[in-house]
Amino acid sequence: MAKNDPKKTYNIADPLIQLDKIISQQTKYKLGEKGYSFYDIKHLKPVFAFDYLSLSGSALCYNSDKLEVKDYVGLLEGLKKISAITYNELKVTPNYRFHTIDFDDRKVSISRKDFKTILTFKNELLKDEELPNLYQFDLQYVQAARACGFLYKGVFYLVWYDRHHTIYPRD
Repeated sequence: MAKNDPKKTYNIADPLIQLDKIISQQTKYKLGEKGYSFYDIKHLKPVFAFDYLSLSGSALCYNSDKLEVKDYVGLLEGLKKISAITYNELKVTPNYRFHTIDFDDRKVSISRKDFKTILTFKNELLKDEELPNLYQFDLQYVQAARACGFLYKGVFYLVWYDRHHTIYPRD
């Protein structure tokens, strides 16, 4: 039986090294502005931003009354684990289920309008083609859950907490 190694540490991204690479170009997301391609940032480890968290109390929000302490602990554990790997590792490892959300897929329960509402309260300010790609990934903890958000210049902006896989149901 393997013993727990008290010296085991997580390989968390060193913000100084990682951010120095992109800090000169780093800005907060601006409505409709294009960021970098996935190819350009695939070698970076995720850094998370909370500017666009959905906090309206609905089932997909981070303040849903359906969430329990274990959900928040799982969310933080998942984000910690994900921040230790690159975007490319996240994408090529099937267990993370990291992919864009296709609003045209009949199984998807949210719409472009829902996403625009998170980014701006006036949907007409943002054209469909200006929307950033919405991604999801599995948080990899005991309670099945996914985080949804978008990438902008290497930063992953969290939007929804899909605790019960309602945005993109499992097959």
